[in-house]
Amino acid sequence: MKKFFSILATAALATSMTATAGANDNYIEKYGRLKLVGKQLSSESGEAVMLRGWSSFGWMSNWGDCHSKGHLEQMKAWGANIYRGAMYVEEGGYNNNKSGYIQQTKTFIDQTAELGMYYLCDWHVLTPGNPNDWAYNDAQTYFNEISGYVKQKGYKHVLYEICNEPNGCSWNDIKTYADKVLPTIQQNDPGACVVVGTPQWDQNINEAQADPITKYSGLNLLYSFHYYSCSHQQFLSRLENAARVIPCFISEWGVADFSGGEGTRDVAQSCYTSADQLINIANGSSGQKISWCAWSFGEKNEQASSLISCGSMELSPTGKKIVELLGGDPEVKPVVSACYENTCQEVPGIVDLGKYDTNPESKNEDMGFGKVPGTNTYVGNGEGVVYHEENTVEDEVNDRSKCNGAYKWAGDDFAFRQDECVDASGCYGLTNTEGWHNLGYIEPGEWIIITLDVKEPGYYALKALCNPTTHQYFGVGSVSYNCNLLVDMTNDEELDGIAFSTTMESQGNDNWKYWAWHDPVSNLDDEDDASNYAVLFKEAGKHQVKISFMTGIDVKAAGDLGPLEFTKVKAYNGPGYKKGSTNVVDNAISSSLVYPNPSNGSFAVAEAGELTITNMVGEVVYSANVAAGVEINTGLAAGNYIATVKTADAVKVAKIVIK
Repeated sequence: MKKFFSILATAALATSMTATAGANDNYIEKYGRLKLVGKQLSSESGEAVMLRGWSSFGWMSNWGDCHSKGHLEQMKAWGANIYRGAMYVEEGGYNNNKSGYIQQTKTFIDQTAELGMYYLCDWHVLTPGNPNDWAYNDAQTYFNEISGYVKQKGYKHVLYEICNEPNGCSWNDIKTYADKVLPTIQQNDPGACVVVGTPQWDQNINEAQADPITKYSGLNLLYSFHYYSCSHQQFLSRLENAARVIPCFISEWGVADFSGGEGTRDVAQSCYTSADQLINIANGSSGQKISWCAWSFGEKNEQASSLISCGSMELSPTGKKIVELLGGDPEVKPVVSACYENTCQEVPGIVDLGKYDTNPESKNEDMGFGKVPGTNTYVGNGEGVVYHEENTVEDEVNDRSKCNGAYKWAGDDFAFRQDECVDASGCYGLTNTEGWHNLGYIEPGEWIIITLDVKEPGYYALKALCNPTTHQYFGVGSVSYNCNLLVDMTNDEELDGIAFSTTMESQGNDNWKYWAWHDPVSNLDDEDDASNYAVLFKEAGKHQVKISFMTGIDVKAAGDLGPLEFTKVKAYNGPGYKKGSTNVVDNAISSSLVYPNPSNGSFAVAEAGELTITNMVGEVVYSANVAAGVEINTGLAAGNYIATVKTADAVKVAKIVIK
């Protein structure tokens, strides 16, 4: 991901010659197997090609959940023709689950092939940064497996990025590493396009320009450049100069600070201007059209994330900018989850994990995101909206045809939520647990959303119904308030996760019959006491809660986890959620904040505070401190806008229409 500083360069915007957004376009059929013509990435027939799309967030991350097939379909609907899968090697990634990440890569390759999009296969070097480090010893094995799979399937759409952001090493070190990996790709997938990382987090592309790799005539080699528009302006001249000499690929860039801008969605206008300068170069001002992938199609609370939520797929300000650059329509209908069978489970009480939320907009038989008839909006079904299901475990073999590999049976009559593609089943057996449901075959990266009716604020201890396979580590977060709910009651510090690990002896094939309530442990490595761990609800009422099963060095896929019991153990009398302090806004759009709405540009607000109005690409067009009920004349042109009123303890948002 990101690193380094800022200054400035100027250039006039050029007209992009790329294709307009099209959800039905098959770009692979259109462009075929890509190649280099001179320094220009080109189609199979020799036409200049500019790929544009997104990079995922890290798949292993709690914020990297936006990568279901439905999310890929939405990317394409917004104009993307390439998807970059950011597969971290360290940081909880590939080295923690090698077979799982190989399978995940193959799944994305298959899905992008089906959608007619190109796929950039990333080996995410970051820390440690030298690609020759022992941590990356599997690089040749990985690329042999993936390029061999591409050859076996006869695919034309896969590009390889052999080392993301090398750092703390020289260009010669990178070339030495390339000599280990490139022969494997050349043997398995001759003629492939391969992106080679450059020193200092892909900023020193000038070093590759001065000494390019020349020995692999059977491959099309491009050189990577990364850019963050709030802090990297001084590196633009390097890209401009390199683009005149060597093939370039902007495999990661963002409208953000070099760190990603963690903790805020606010972006200065100068960052958007700087982004336009990068795109001007990419569009060909230096004689080469340069392909790019924006960081990131994720939901982390930071400047660079394009989404507010993986579920609703609501665009952030920077996400709207990316969609604008792709030529897509940013008006996406938010998808709101609803309680299972319209009955929200109560806290305190026992919460059945099988009764996760439903998506009331889910009507599509193909289990994917679909176009709403008569509109330009796309909505999701359950997958990617109220749950995410991974399927890399070998014994998940029961009817993989429609449900993404998940078991399609559960419940008293073997028909519980059968079409929703989640491994959910009844807690049958010998321990009086009939009537409850469990999540089975749990894998790192899976998650569910449950709307809970919290009767009173407070600290709630957890117990879980476990069987002999249970060995799970998971986080508990609030979708409603975009915050972590797990805390240590001794100091109120936030916790990344909580664990449940069985103390029951294995019963072999009869494990599913044996269930017992267990107390949590702090982690799965040494199973320390977690009696001070609790879920903190600062306010009563409805809470959309996301339970995310996380990776870890000792996490084992395919275990089961039954219901959770929430027991209040400590009162909470402090302030409610301070949304303004973390730049988090209400997910629901207020219908009464601004009135009249629509208006002719003159209106009043219901609450006093700092009013900011942005257009639909995130540019601030009006800002002032305003009083409640006093007419405001903005002078804005007709159109759709977002109004934000920030008070001392809250942030409220409304979409407004000016006629």
